[in-house]
Amino acid sequence: MRSVRIDFVEPKAWKFIWAAAALVVLVIVGSTGGKVWQLRQQRVVLEQQLAAMNAQQMQRLAQAPESPQDNPRAASEAAARRLLQRDWNRLYDAIETPALAKVRLVQLTMDAGSGQVVLEYELESMAQAAVVTRALNDASGQAGVWRLERVDKSSQGGGVVETDRFRAVLQGVIE
Repeated sequence: MRSVRIDFVEPKAWKFIWAAAALVVLVIVGSTGGKVWQLRQQRVVLEQQLAAMNAQQMQRLAQAPESPQDNPRAASEAAARRLLQRDWNRLYDAIETPALAKVRLVQLTMDAGSGQVVLEYELESMAQAAVVTRALNDASGQAGVWRLERVDKSSQGGGVVETDRFRAVLQGVIE
């Protein structure tokens, strides 16, 4: 048998391919590393700005005057003081005017907080409703304005027996 002699020649093309691949990988790694380094620098700068803004905010909060705490007792006292200063004599003077001597006051409802007053009168005729409204407005003067809300036919004994009387409801505000 004859000996076979094989001479292996190293291919030179593969060296070029591997070198190009290594170069591409190095470029990718280098550009990625550069981007990561830039992002890290930006993050550090943003963290520093955030810390500075937080410090300014804390400084502003420390310098700002404290808002007073709501004190229910003080609010209640102020409301009572305001209600005691209201002049209720104006209301009673208007109700007790001599022009209203012929009508009967049935109900008086007051809301002390808003000054809202509702009066209910028993009248003999429908025409008296306008007279009562005018008399209340004249007696109140600048203190309040009275409005005639409604006039109903009056009934006695829970609505069983009807009479010839009327009920007028007036609403006003006393300041």
